[in-house]
Formats: sequence, C-alpha cells, structure tokens
Amino acid sequence: MALLAGSSVVALSSSRCVAQRPFAAAARLPARPAVQRLQVVAAKPTKAQEFRGMSNEDIDEAVQQCKRDMFSMRIKFAKREEWKPSDYKALKRKVAQLLTVRRERELAQGVDRRASKAAENRRLVEAGLGKFAS
Repeated sequence: MALLAGSSVVALSSSRCVAQRPFAAAARLPARPAVQRLQVVAAKPTKAQEFRGMSNEDIDEAVQQCKRDMFSMRIKFAKREEWKPSDYKALKRKVAQLLTVRRERELAQGVDRRASKAAENRRLVEAGLGKFAS
C-alpha cells in the first residue's frame, strides 16, 4: 500500500497499516448471526446382545428407524447444521448389529445367503422400495 506524503510516495506494509488502524478491518465485516445451539442427545453405544430378545419385525422396524435418523443427519450435514459424526457412527454400528442378529437367526434356521437376499428383495418390492417398483 502506498501513501502520498507531500511529493514523495511512502510505502507501507500491510502489517503497519493494521497496526495503525487495528479495528478498521473488523468494522467492515458484517456481524455474524447468533447461532442456535442444538441440544443433541448422544447415541448410546450398544451391544448385539441387547437385540437378541427382539422379534424379526421389531428388528426390521429398528433398522428402518436408524436409517431414517442417518438420512436426517446427512441432510443436516448438507445444510451445514450442527450434527455429531459420532452419533452417525453409532447408528451405523447399531444397524450392523441388528442385521447381524437377524442373519444369525436365518443361519440357525438353515437359510442360505442367496435365499436370504431374495427374501430381502421381495420385502422391498412389497413395500414399494425395490429397484423395479413403480
């Protein structure tokens, strides 16, 4: 930055300008809006043992609820709202535990992997959520 002093030009460094007027830059910035703090309850870590007493329908409903919560967290992330990555991780873990318990039951009944996937696809199509559902 240059400053004219009479007929000569005096060069000022940016740090010297700031030292002369320390609050000038801050005065030009718009005021930040007040941010509302959300009170988020942290997801409690779970163990698969907690889900073994649930029925298959309850497990499916819990999986769907967790996936809805994960979707809402992804929306919060896209909107740049407050969210906790640790809660998202806990929900992912809970979904995996629920699906593991359900698969263990299928294995105990002797259902192979291919039949399990086919049954899952049928459930999705019946619910209107499958690939080819219109």
